[in-house]
Amino acid sequence: MSFDGLLDSPKYSSAQPLKILLVDDEPATLQLVRRLLQADGHDIYEAIDGEQAVQMFDAIHPDLVLLDVVIPKKDGLEVLGELRQRDKMAGIIMVSALTSEQLAVKSMLGGADDYVNKPFRLKAIRLSIRQVMDKVRLRRRNASLQNELIAANQRLRQYMAQPLIETLLSSPLPPQLGGVRETVTVLFLDFAQFTTLSESLPPDDVVQILNEYFAFLPSIVIEHGGFMDKIMGDGFMAIFNAPTTYVDHAQRAVRSAIAMRRATILRNQHRTPQLALRIGIHTGEAVVGNIGASVLMNYTAIGDTVNLAKRLEEAGEPGQILLTADTYCRLDKTFAESERVRFVSLGQRQVKNRKNSVEVFLLEDVEMLMTTPG
Repeated sequence: MSFDGLLDSPKYSSAQPLKILLVDDEPATLQLVRRLLQADGHDIYEAIDGEQAVQMFDAIHPDLVLLDVVIPKKDGLEVLGELRQRDKMAGIIMVSALTSEQLAVKSMLGGADDYVNKPFRLKAIRLSIRQVMDKVRLRRRNASLQNELIAANQRLRQYMAQPLIETLLSSPLPPQLGGVRETVTVLFLDFAQFTTLSESLPPDDVVQILNEYFAFLPSIVIEHGGFMDKIMGDGFMAIFNAPTTYVDHAQRAVRSAIAMRRATILRNQHRTPQLALRIGIHTGEAVVGNIGASVLMNYTAIGDTVNLAKRLEEAGEPGQILLTADTYCRLDKTFAESERVRFVSLGQRQVKNRKNSVEVFLLEDVEMLMTTPG
């Protein structure tokens, strides 16, 4: 068959010309394949040995490599390994006059997309290029979609807590409304006298001040295993023992409260205005799950446990941490000593909008002196 006849074989169609690297130490083969692929409109680059092939690959970043197995300095399989370490996307077709099934298997296991025997028909090369470039486009598309998914997940993590995202992604089923009864420790935090401060400042300044505190406070909750349920104005609600379970959830909640108060005190020593937090903690049963509507759900806890923790926080003075006896009784006997705090019983207290009184404990910090805005 004449060369002109070979050019009449079905061509690989592409929206853009391909950058193709030919690696072969036989001048006749290089010339023949070069003429064929240039006739198809592709940009052709050549290398005659393994070392030159690697250097050329780094220089031009080709879309496709036609790589002979037997070449000087570095054999084709060694070059294949180096190219795949550099680029997982590019197409690589191994070419060889050796009719060895074992060699073909090694090539494919090494990362080649196809293996073509010499002497080959140029029609077969065109078909192989078409099929390999289909693989390359698919790989690139999959990589692009994966990067988009990673970016979307990273953005999503700024709006949703990590444990909830992991639960949603690991489940084969879509989330459903409803919940289960769980024993949880609920923590509420807000800043005392914040409304008064807000009245005297522009809203942009108010947001900036809040974000300075929220830059470190929620992280402390998460470090102690808490679930950041929601940020509400100048405060937030956190749940311990859901969706991730911990036997020592009450201790984790109290430790996070101690750490947040200490971090706030340190922050207030160097900046103004100074905000004083107040925290309420209660342990008890609540229904935990997806609450809301099918079009908009919120993973949260509902019940008297939540309400009581919120009422304790509202009843606290600036800088105070209040917890119920239900939480206090779940702490280890050595907790106060190890954390360098003490608990003072305030006796039975009547909290707002609740019929029954509850025993309340005040958590005092032995390690640090409490400082609050004047």
